[in-house]
Amino acid sequence: MSFTVPYSGVSNRLGEAEIAAVVDALRSDTLAMGPRGAEFERRFADRIGARHVQATSSCTSALFLAAQLLDLGPGDEVITTPQTFWVTTWPLQARGCRIRFGDIDPNSLTLDPATIEPLITERTRSIWVVHHGGQATDMDPIMALARRYGLSVVEDCAHVPGGTYRGRALGTIGDIGCFSFHSLKNMTTGEGGALVTNDDRYAEMARALGTIHTWGDTVARRDPHIGPYPQPAYYRDAHVRSSYTLDYRDGRYLVGNNYRMSELSAALGIAQLDRLDELNDRRRAIAARLDDGLRDVPGIGLQVAKPYAHHIYHLYTIFYDPAAVGAPKDDFLRHLQEVEGVEIVLRYFPIHLLPEFRAAGHSYGECPVAERTYFEHQVQLPIYPHLTDAQIDHLIGAVRRGVAALRSGARSPR
Repeated sequence: MSFTVPYSGVSNRLGEAEIAAVVDALRSDTLAMGPRGAEFERRFADRIGARHVQATSSCTSALFLAAQLLDLGPGDEVITTPQTFWVTTWPLQARGCRIRFGDIDPNSLTLDPATIEPLITERTRSIWVVHHGGQATDMDPIMALARRYGLSVVEDCAHVPGGTYRGRALGTIGDIGCFSFHSLKNMTTGEGGALVTNDDRYAEMARALGTIHTWGDTVARRDPHIGPYPQPAYYRDAHVRSSYTLDYRDGRYLVGNNYRMSELSAALGIAQLDRLDELNDRRRAIAARLDDGLRDVPGIGLQVAKPYAHHIYHLYTIFYDPAAVGAPKDDFLRHLQEVEGVEIVLRYFPIHLLPEFRAAGHSYGECPVAERTYFEHQVQLPIYPHLTDAQIDHLIGAVRRGVAALRSGARSPR
């Protein structure tokens, strides 16, 4: 089906600056572990005011690294939101953690701080928040809870590069922030991500464990020999590492992985960073036009940008009221797609109802606000900087016509 307003597979149209940056990287001496990765880390750190940034191959790898840095393991409990992409929880599942779900604020779709404290037990170790759709989670009450109970906080910042909370860059408020620069995100490196922290020890560990090294407490070796062979003075072999000079205390260590960002991705990221404010401002302008055009539509509620946040509209969400319109949400979505040519992709299905979580004992009724909001009300319309004025007008008209048709008793074709 050809859509008048399609869901876009890229967050923004790349221009000559991005093309030139990638071509320049292709002509360089290395495509891995070169100067562009380090430059991207420095520039992103400067952009968000973080002490440490480690560029990664994805937000997923950054989240896996975060779980390892926090030493989360079997029996540890972690509180998070059901309104997220399931990968937020994969590192926790992989490490045998018990995941407990708070519920959400029905408008911001972020974790409701009031639902966290009842879930805290003596086994709770961490709170993982998700800044949903470009809107910041209300962080101050969550950080206060974390300090009171001695818990770590991880921010999933996949939707919020350039977003802020009370003037602070998202990703720098908790212990660790994890960003995505996937093709769909507000800025892109194609695939890519970053781990952000202001903690020096976490940063040191992350640098080792994210770049195929090991980590642990070491002691100096008294004799720098391997069998009869002394440490050589006449050649270099990076694979030797500290074999001649150090041993792990009690033989205990952690094994890392390869989570590095490529030089091509970093080159693209550097060029995109220069455009981040422009791209986010365009999304905010589109959202403002959509709000103005939909504000008076009966049965349609708007997402309210929180006064504490700089909302950057990775997603544009409206709330459909089936009782007010007189038809279920499915009929409205069918009208948008089949009659109006607006491609709809909803995000996100409440993840505690996925098969893997049902297998772990989670069930319908556990997060009633998230469930009701998703199944009855929540709708995401396409938003990206290269929407044309005509497409924006069509989105407004499509919603208005859909509601009018359903209120009059008409039904979309089945």
